[in-house]
Amino acid sequence: MDAGRADVIAVWDEGPLLRAVSLSALPPYRAGQALRIEHDGASAYFALATGYGKDRAPELLLRRGGGVADGLIASLEAGSSLDYLGPGGPGFPLEHAHGKDVVLVAAGAGISAIRSVIDALLDERGRYGRIALFYGQEREAEFAYPAARASWAAAGVTVTLCARDPDASWTGARGQVHDVILAHGVGMALDHAVAYLCGMPGMVSGVRETLASQGLPPERTYLNF
Repeated sequence: MDAGRADVIAVWDEGPLLRAVSLSALPPYRAGQALRIEHDGASAYFALATGYGKDRAPELLLRRGGGVADGLIASLEAGSSLDYLGPGGPGFPLEHAHGKDVVLVAAGAGISAIRSVIDALLDERGRYGRIALFYGQEREAEFAYPAARASWAAAGVTVTLCARDPDASWTGARGQVHDVILAHGVGMALDHAVAYLCGMPGMVSGVRETLASQGLPPERTYLNF
């Protein structure tokens, strides 16, 4: 991967767990690719959270909880700079979705890579059929990108938020994303659909098994690595 340096344009919280970082221009990348970033002798990969082009500033989404992400959260501010390797990784093969319905599933900070997919799909909306997003977090306050989610819904993306342990006042879907899909389906026939997933391995395996039981085989579900 090539080395580069980007300026930090802005930083802000996306709920209590996640910190967003907006960067200056990067080399071209595809949805699902990531930057490798080093801090204090350790390194980690962070998926780019916006689609490339359309005058969008590239963004990252850092999850609090230790390691490189916490170090970056403590040190990055508007006007600072960030050294990286990349963009790297295969990204998501969106060409497999041309002419098909699309199921998107994200859990936790995995919404970053899936957000880049949504941007890319909406940039060429006529190439794709229906789009359904299932996004899981532990509690309702932890869901990122409220403004973006509203714009996705306005563009025809069906957005289902899945809270695993919400307050009693929560009126949305309850449970892990694969449980919600198992109970309610994805709202479309899966004969010719594809799916793009990002999250922890347990979520990915559970969603793949659930989608397979509903007619979408694992070979039509894609990861970004």
